[in-house]
Amino acid sequence: MKTYKVIVSKTAESDLDEISFYVAGLYRPESGHNYVNRILGQLASLSFTADIYQNSRFAVAKAVHPNAKTVSIVNHRWTVVFHIEDQYVKVDRIIPSKMMM
Repeated sequence: MKTYKVIVSKTAESDLDEISFYVAGLYRPESGHNYVNRILGQLASLSFTADIYQNSRFAVAKAVHPNAKTVSIVNHRWTVVFHIEDQYVKVDRIIPSKMMM
């Protein structure tokens, strides 16, 4: 089994900040941080599972990166767009799953 180092791009970091701000606005500030920590935990699992995902067929994902792969997280509310480069998994974006249609 091959393992990778997971890297989060600046754009994905910005997506995480927006998600945290949104959740904190609905509930409490610490809820936003807890939600993002839950997402980061699921992103960490890509270090072992990235190879099992096929290249995405969605145009939205292909616009982010030509070799993009996708995975749904947090009860299919968010889609992680990522690709593999050498020994790294680069998380390019975290977008609402409803945008993947």
